[in-house]
Amino acid sequence: MRNEPSNLSLVLCFAIITTIGCERLSRPNISGVWKGTIQASDKSGHKWQGPAELTLNQNGDAITGSLAFTHPQGGRVQIPISSGVVSKDAVTFVGQNQFPMGGSIEVTFHGTVSGASLAGTTDMTSRGLFGPVTNTGPLSLTKQ
Repeated sequence: MRNEPSNLSLVLCFAIITTIGCERLSRPNISGVWKGTIQASDKSGHKWQGPAELTLNQNGDAITGSLAFTHPQGGRVQIPISSGVVSKDAVTFVGQNQFPMGGSIEVTFHGTVSGASLAGTTDMTSRGLFGPVTNTGPLSLTKQ
């Protein structure tokens, strides 16, 4: 019996290495700082827009980080991102923060990354004295 690898073994090793390499290539690295604009409107048609900064830390396909933006009435809001996923060009994340005077805000993002651009839709639900208020709108960012 020979100690040389069989052709089948070589083909299997090549297939495994290629698959692992392709998986890594199909998932972009989105770690870093992203800056841009957030817009939103509620059910009654009130619209607002402000600057936004997203800081992401990626580990495999999992992402964490923080989203900070300026709301016209609420001032600067910072939301820790507790969980998120990047798969090929799709990016999703969820974050929540408690307000100092009571209440909370939860943000959900669904979007896509293309090179140095990240764009999608945010759903923001604020809970306070007057019940929940949901704002929905685009978030457009550029990697810094």
